[in-house]
Amino acid sequence: MAEDLNGITPEADDALADAAEQAAEEAITDPDELAADPAVSEAEAIAAQVAGARPVRKSASETKKGAPTPSRRTATATEEVQRTGPVQFVKESIEELKRVNWPTLSQWQQYFWVVLIFVGFVIAYVSLLDLGIGVGLLAIFG
Repeated sequence: MAEDLNGITPEADDALADAAEQAAEEAITDPDELAADPAVSEAEAIAAQVAGARPVRKSASETKKGAPTPSRRTATATEEVQRTGPVQFVKESIEELKRVNWPTLSQWQQYFWVVLIFVGFVIAYVSLLDLGIGVGLLAIFG
């Protein structure tokens, strides 16, 4: 008989889960009913609410799918796709480039200036880092 790490058999684990589900169904989860019952402590009321919020475990009949998953060895082969030759590749590339929505001249100019300014900021940032690290190393090891 198989046991998991806690020493509980799968049958006992299923029985415990079924008992917990039954207890959750029978538990009073309405806060008004819990407040009205003087024998129920606050901790028991919270425990009852939490037990009602737990997800329901699927039964074994719901998890079966009816057929085993086919292995790679027995799976049917798919169609083999023909490789594209260089001439066909160039033709398809030209057709794809004809469908591209190219930017206008004003958009090209705007993109040019945005990229140029960004590259200038990156150059300035790296230059300042280089200068700071160089001055720091000269001060330490100088």
